[in-house]
Amino acid sequence: MSVRNNFKNIIRLLTPPIVLKAVASLKSTSSTEHILEYAPDAWDVTVAPQDGEVDGWNAENVAETESHKWEMFCHNLESAGPLGFAHEHPDLSVTRYVPFHNVHMTYAYLLALTAHQKDAISVLDWGGALGHYYQIGRAVLPDVKIDFHCREVPKLAAVGQRLNPEVHWYVDDSCLDRSYDLVMMNGSLQYFRNWQETLCRVAAAANQFFFLTRLPVVESSPSFPARQHIYGTEMIHMQLNQAEVLQVAQSAGLELFREVVVGDRPYVHGAPEQCELRGWIFKAAKAR
Repeated sequence: MSVRNNFKNIIRLLTPPIVLKAVASLKSTSSTEHILEYAPDAWDVTVAPQDGEVDGWNAENVAETESHKWEMFCHNLESAGPLGFAHEHPDLSVTRYVPFHNVHMTYAYLLALTAHQKDAISVLDWGGALGHYYQIGRAVLPDVKIDFHCREVPKLAAVGQRLNPEVHWYVDDSCLDRSYDLVMMNGSLQYFRNWQETLCRVAAAANQFFFLTRLPVVESSPSFPARQHIYGTEMIHMQLNQAEVLQVAQSAGLELFREVVVGDRPYVHGAPEQCELRGWIFKAAKAR
């Protein structure tokens, strides 16, 4: 055994388990999540943004950062390399990150399932940034026409319209005036205070499948908010009780088809329970 490994073993023996667990959580935290701090009263403190102040996902810095990474993201899709990269990551040369790979391959599987015996399908991505999943869909399922719709905040939608004009863009809920073969909420539900109502309304637009993924869940604690520092801005980020999420999904008429593994565990400083990102594929009520 090397001196280095022996030293590591001594450190493990001398370090309390609770500290080791916290360090492991920090190491496993994806750089997409950045800093999360437990903030039980976060929703009670509302400050209207002024000129020059942050504005959540609609902040100018978010749109600029995503725009700068667009070319590299599309370049990665053109190669035969793995799909273990994501637009939220600051380094698009990272292509073997397992949680990103899990989500993208699950999405590819779900697209193929939705497109079975079809030449064209319709997709709504609620909170889809610059429409990155339209480009992923084209890369993994090139023979199927994807009528892709994306609901986003105004600044991201404006950049998306310029860089990804084949996507239908919405900055309001008019996208819910019609239905889609596949509806997905990928890392977006946790930013809604009234997430129960939002989940039910968005799920009602699904004809076949509803894909809820990259959702931070806890099992023992009630749902709680945290403050997230990301892209040079700040936003409120919910950690949701898994049983409650599944109960709301069931009340919305969704039938669990398959739970899927994401594999990320963002660390929330000071939280009563640490969360894990998880995902589920549901059959829509209209499909049964």
